Amino acid sequence: MSAVDPTVDGHPDSYYAVPARRRVRWIQRYRPRGRVLDIGCGEGHFLAAAQAAGYDVAGIEPHPGRARRAEARLGAPVECALFESCRPGEAEFDIVYHCDLLSHFADPIAALRKMGGFLRPDGVLAFEVGLLGGIAPWWYTMIGTIGYPQHRWLYSVRSLRRLLARADLELAHTAHFGLAPGTVFLAGVRSLARRYRRLRAAPQRPGPPAAAARVSVTRFVDRTESFWRYTVGRLSPRVGPATLFAIARLRQSTRAHRHHVSVVSAPHLGAPQRRGG
Repeated sequence: MSAVDPTVDGHPDSYYAVPARRRVRWIQRYRPRGRVLDIGCGEGHFLAAAQAAGYDVAGIEPHPGRARRAEARLGAPVECALFESCRPGEAEFDIVYHCDLLSHFADPIAALRKMGGFLRPDGVLAFEVGLLGGIAPWWYTMIGTIGYPQHRWLYSVRSLRRLLARADLELAHTAHFGLAPGTVFLAGVRSLARRYRRLRAAPQRPGPPAAAARVSVTRFVDRTESFWRYTVGRLSPRVGPATLFAIARLRQSTRAHRHHVSVVSAPHLGAPQRRGG
């Protein structure tokens, strides 16, 4: 297998920008305030939406340019590092967030455990993950590509629950978005686009009007894709590929241990100590 470059992102920027506020609004239902850490924050679209909603934000991003731009945009710390090699968690965040990362990790169990280390005892892990496992094989032909080797794992809800359990986490809340209608629609659009390109009599010389038209078309397609993915997908039957908004929590035993450790450690953080005698 060829080496995987963790700084390469196959998604267009719009994949993160267009639904950023939708993702924040969903998380607000379960954790309306607090400190947010975005793992793989990219250009900072999600963190900007979270910041506008009143959250205190920070990020981790492996690409130097994206990390630099996100930090300048947010005025908040963004560590330029691979998540696997960044400093261990210090249980200081109320929310740890990531989008479409679980399929990329070489060891997703270790990654999830490390994410849990950043959470306060009552914190939540909030994420979006594609559900492309356990579907009929012909769906993959219609999807076109699953992004291998960047995407190493395909999940179903069942396998996701088992994965989280092995990382001492438990699934608390989900929102399911069926991708079947959007997949069929986009397959039709791609087919029409191929036919259009074949029917063009001669290539047109690129210029400002053509460039402006491409930008307009791209924006339209981005918003249309988001509409099919989330608005239509929320009403779609649970057939074929899907994406999932998920909230996970530390297992009760882990939360209890984390709380006990924080209480024992409190005197070292400046809490008043009771003197004997």
